[in-house]
Amino acid sequence: MNGTLATLGRVTVGRTGTQCPCHSGHRYAACCAPYHRYEREAPTPETLMRSRYSAFALGLGPYLVRTLAATHPDLAAPRQELERNLARTKERQRFTGLRILHSASSDEQGEVLFLARIFERGQDRSFVELSDFTRQDGVWRYASGILVSKAALPVDIDALTPASFLTLAANASAQP
Repeated sequence: MNGTLATLGRVTVGRTGTQCPCHSGHRYAACCAPYHRYEREAPTPETLMRSRYSAFALGLGPYLVRTLAATHPDLAAPRQELERNLARTKERQRFTGLRILHSASSDEQGEVLFLARIFERGQDRSFVELSDFTRQDGVWRYASGILVSKAALPVDIDALTPASFLTLAANASAQP
C-alpha cells in the first residue's frame, strides 16, 4: 500500500509513503495513519496529540471529534456540524511544524506542552498550547487546552515549562 492513497470513509488521508504531518520524522503509514484508520488507539497523550495535529492538517473531522473527552464543550454542537467545521480547518491553514516541549502522564491524566507552527493566508498563527488529556474507558482523549499565540511567547521557547507557560498564559490573558 506504500505510495497509494489511503481512504478513511470519504476522506482521503494522504499518501502512505509520505512523511507524517505530525513532523515526527516517520512515514505516515507507520505513525499516525493507524490511529486515523481506527486500527489502534493512541497509547500516550503525546501520541494522541500528534495524531490530532495530523488530523487537523489532513482535515479528518470525524477523528478529531472521536478523540475529544466526553466533557469537552465542543461536543455540545451537533456532531456532523462539528466534524465538518473541524475538517475544513485544513482549507484555511497550513500546518508546518510541531515541536514537543514537555509531555507527562499518570495512569488517568496527561499533559503535553507543544509548539504548533501554523500559517493562515500568509499570516503566522503559530502558538504554544498546554493540552490536558484524560483516560476514558482505557482510551486517551483530549480534555482541554490553554494556548498562547507566538507573538506573546518568549524568544527561548525551549525553556518553557508547564509552570512558566501557565504564568505566561495568565499574564497574556490579563493584558488588554
